Amino acid sequence: MKRSSRPDCVVLTGGKTGGHIYPALAIADIVENNFNGSPVYIGAADGMESKILAGEAIPFYGIKVAPLVGMSLKQKLLGLLKNLKGFFQSISILRKLKPSLVIGTGGFVAGPVLAAAFLLRIPMIIHEQNVMPGLTNRILSRVAREIWMTFSESAGYFPSTAVKVLTGMPLRKNFHEAGREEGRKLFAFQEEDKVLLVTGGSQGSRIINETITALYEEIIGKLGYHILHVTGPGFYQDILENLKPGERKELEAGRLILRDYLREMDLALAASDVVISRSGASFIAELIATNSFSIQIPMKKSAGNHQLKNAKAIEKAGLGTILEEDQLNPKSLYLKLESLHIPPAGHIMKSNAGILYGENTREIIGKAMEKYLK
Repeated sequence: MKRSSRPDCVVLTGGKTGGHIYPALAIADIVENNFNGSPVYIGAADGMESKILAGEAIPFYGIKVAPLVGMSLKQKLLGLLKNLKGFFQSISILRKLKPSLVIGTGGFVAGPVLAAAFLLRIPMIIHEQNVMPGLTNRILSRVAREIWMTFSESAGYFPSTAVKVLTGMPLRKNFHEAGREEGRKLFAFQEEDKVLLVTGGSQGSRIINETITALYEEIIGKLGYHILHVTGPGFYQDILENLKPGERKELEAGRLILRDYLREMDLALAASDVVISRSGASFIAELIATNSFSIQIPMKKSAGNHQLKNAKAIEKAGLGTILEEDQLNPKSLYLKLESLHIPPAGHIMKSNAGILYGENTREIIGKAMEKYLK
């Protein structure tokens, strides 16, 4: 790859959920490692990205943005004004940074930034994580230089004249390097412990939280698991305050661990024997990369039911099983956990998953990016 005495600035944008943020951070990792470039992140000032980037070395600029889909007329009008402000903020930031490239990973957060890049004639690329693209990426695909896709099936949703590159899902290197021993040490698990990781995504899931909290004592006492439960920021305090006396004892003994958000998800996956999770494309790739066996609970209201399609990729690879949201309750989840048959690692065929990720993806994205950088 090329090197330059003056590092190229590459702006990443996308957010409000981890499914948009983490692929952007993985691309930032490629910018740094492959090109010795300088990634910068622009996102919502009040979004999850502002909290995640606080723990990163990547400079972060916060702008005003608001969702428009599913809002009332009044909320849409206020949102348009907020997004207009974010658009002018983005113009000011981009003029200051003079980036060689702007890359958006989706979500309404990316809209004002990519629109500003288009106006300033800065090369602009979008990355789509799911089979069915969101509204922001569908609109901006008409002016983007390239569209990077995780799934080949996404091509039909974009203009026929657009330049499309099947890159797969970019992951940060730590997901390929995370070790079980290191993960267990971080959370004080012993080698012989059976560990269950539960997560409803970066924002958390009410139905998953309600189901798993009803089963804490049975899962620990009868099935013998230690539980690492990532609740999501909005649910943590309520769950903590409503623990029963027996559950508090498990918390004190380290057999139950509660976190509102987990920065070390790579090590949590490496430490776990079973994962209960939603089926966002980014997390699916992380499960595959870390060889993690999971019970998938796809979000029923996901656009085009794409989470169910993602979950089927896990099932096809022999890396998990599906429990649909309509069937989710304490009894069904307990029975699913009780009857799990986790195949030996050698019987898992990641190539069957139908999703690209990892080193091949990093190489593809590096090559695609190269022509825009010095």
